[in-house]
Amino acid sequence: MNTLKTATVAACFSVTAKQIIDKLISSGTQVVAFGRKGDEVRAKQLELQYPGMLTVLLGDLTNEQESQALVAQASQILGQIEAHYHCSGIFTWRYWQDVEIETVKQIFDSNFMTALVFGREIYKAMEKQGGGAMMFVSARDTIRNIPAGFGPYMASKMALNGLVESLAAEGAEHNIRVNAVLPTIVDTEVNRQAMPDVDPTTWVNPTEMAELMIELTQLSKTNLSGSLITINSKMH
Repeated sequence: MNTLKTATVAACFSVTAKQIIDKLISSGTQVVAFGRKGDEVRAKQLELQYPGMLTVLLGDLTNEQESQALVAQASQILGQIEAHYHCSGIFTWRYWQDVEIETVKQIFDSNFMTALVFGREIYKAMEKQGGGAMMFVSARDTIRNIPAGFGPYMASKMALNGLVESLAAEGAEHNIRVNAVLPTIVDTEVNRQAMPDVDPTTWVNPTEMAELMIELTQLSKTNLSGSLITINSKMH
């Protein structure tokens, strides 16, 4: 049962984020969501689906000043941020030997730097208000042997895992809980197009993943922090 009154969601146009927003709002949570600049039309369309319950703010989550301004705005709208869901991330299949350095930077920006730069501002807001819960999305294979071609992507997600565990340790005295879910492949249209030969019924259902993320951030989950929670679905 969802008892959260307020929440924020980063990368609000991703499949999982949209599921989280829908489930939160349908159970009474006021939401502020974040997307990239240039997405004004989609932002307005998303807001219109949930009149009075959703505000979408656009900005660069790797930029410290913009992140500070976005979180200040969100705090003003919501009063306080009880939970934050960080769904930002990109996947690129590349070998280390020939991946462009610029591509590695982009992967790390999306998968790690948004979590650090923007997540830190959310953390500071939660510290001021006396607590909160933060939930990130990593990847299951960060805790296994990483196959060839997954190196740059998994390295960025391993950095995220380190951030989650250590930020949880820092947050313990401030009643801030920080966790991550580690799914295998999530069943999205993008992934289906990218991997047409793979059976998507073995992948993680984004609706179920959203439900789990919301459940794990409930105010009653007081002892859950610093956890990397795998979601295996039917994949081994």
